[in-house]
Amino acid sequence: MDPVTHVASGLLLSQLIPAPSRWWAALAGVILSVLPDLDYFLGMSDRLAYIRYHRAFTHSLLAVPLWALLVAGVGRVLGGPRWFQPLLLLGLAVLAVHLLLDLATSYGTQLFSPFSRRKFTLDLVFIIDPYMTGMLAAGALAALISPAWGRKVGMVCLVAAGFYLFICGYYHHQALSLARQVFNTETRAGATVAALPQPFSCRRWQLIAAQPREIKQALVELPYLAPSRLHGSIREVQEAAANIPCPRVPAGGYQPPESLIIQDWRAAPGALPVFGPEARRLLDIYLDFARFPLLARAESQSADLLLEWVDLRFTVPGRPFPFVLQMRLDGEGNLLQGEIGRCQVRNE
Repeated sequence: MDPVTHVASGLLLSQLIPAPSRWWAALAGVILSVLPDLDYFLGMSDRLAYIRYHRAFTHSLLAVPLWALLVAGVGRVLGGPRWFQPLLLLGLAVLAVHLLLDLATSYGTQLFSPFSRRKFTLDLVFIIDPYMTGMLAAGALAALISPAWGRKVGMVCLVAAGFYLFICGYYHHQALSLARQVFNTETRAGATVAALPQPFSCRRWQLIAAQPREIKQALVELPYLAPSRLHGSIREVQEAAANIPCPRVPAGGYQPPESLIIQDWRAAPGALPVFGPEARRLLDIYLDFARFPLLARAESQSADLLLEWVDLRFTVPGRPFPFVLQMRLDGEGNLLQGEIGRCQVRNE
């Protein structure tokens, strides 16, 4: 989730858990809500470190009690023993909610870091969700204004945010069932099928079925009462993604279940070269980060080879893909240039 949502949740919880001072507790809630995202600053100087370590140890289950004990210990030193228990409870609550909100997105969180780099995700909400942010912010504002009725309003808003996640879970279940139905005859056994949330509506989903060199994709807007079975026509658009500089997500938008359009992304043809050590390290880091990677471009330029990977996890209609890996290799597979960011067309 975005920092604004995390801060709103920290402020709200700080007013619901008893503490010696409401305002110092509010400050502690804000600090606790952003502590796990200190790894964000890794990306300020090194994009590679950012995609490797963001939502790693600082977001792990092991880090939750460590962060809480750290803040409670600082509070004890600055405010006396009476602050230790309230800050410890507040820290555990705020950090647990932080992890839950991040897990609800499709980015991926390494819950068991540093023992495992496996990423967990619930695929319930888009990484920026104004409805979730609005409910938590409204509850925090009410609780800050009044310690009496404001706390009751805050509790209602917190329950509403939880119910909203439940609703998103319902639509995710329907979207995933639809994806399995749609791609049942379209893919071979062993394909990874998923339903990923889209912005601004819990009824908009990206349906995806991924194989090593082919990814099928559909964008759907579910009705309020999603059908258990699909009735209607499905149109498939074969899109060869090979050698397309800066591929963009099609701008067709979201279709109802009865008239889905399946986008077929194909990897660039040809065998990959033998990578040098530096190029292999960069590619391995990217593939560890990417959830649905696709080689979108493999192009010879003079004596060099330009390779470009995209991650279809970050699909928004009409927008370019954000986390794109571009590598330029020499004839022996050694890395001449490599970067991760938004795709850029260069004049050769």
